[in-house]
Amino acid sequence: MNARSGKVSKFAGLTLYLIPIGVAINFVGGQLALLLKLPVYLDAIGTILVGALCGPIPGAIVGLISNAINAITSPPTFLYAICSVLFGLLAGYLGRLGWFRSLWKVLLSALGFAVIGGVGGPIISIVFFDGLAVGGAAIVVGALASLGMDINTANFVAQFPLDLIDKIPTVLVVYLIIKGLPRRILGKVPLGYVYLPTKRAAASSSSAA
Repeated sequence: MNARSGKVSKFAGLTLYLIPIGVAINFVGGQLALLLKLPVYLDAIGTILVGALCGPIPGAIVGLISNAINAITSPPTFLYAICSVLFGLLAGYLGRLGWFRSLWKVLLSALGFAVIGGVGGPIISIVFFDGLAVGGAAIVVGALASLGMDINTANFVAQFPLDLIDKIPTVLVVYLIIKGLPRRILGKVPLGYVYLPTKRAAASSSSAA
């Protein structure tokens, strides 16, 4: 911990424990969505949660590891790791700005995450797989293509709405988890100071002075 600022260093405190927990949350969320045949992925909750609590790099690491694990059974999916890494980086950046303290900002953040998945995902599918999407998007892309839509256009038309539908409940779950964390836990994560009212007030007072 930095004695002057009261902030926990990037990989100190609970960060090293939260990274595997984040990976596990991603795995469970993704499997639950598959089991229940939900029209969402729910496989980025851990990435965004760790990013919001620990910063961009730990969040990106969770995303990368999660994709590496998925690639064991489906190697092509590892190419989508760039999207997961960007989810973690964005979550860390927004976490520093305090976006996960505000419900309306949390909902707005879903748009940013959806842009990453809804633009990055189709680009990867088009460049590496000739427009053949993976996951739930593949069904929608196939349906649009069968109606005569160009396969590349179908990827973008299908992926962005699906990603937005996925990211809204994802960021809401992250918001609720953070709201429910006790202060003693928040005090041990790098961005915990953002969510602790007393430390925010102290920081505001010092900057005003």
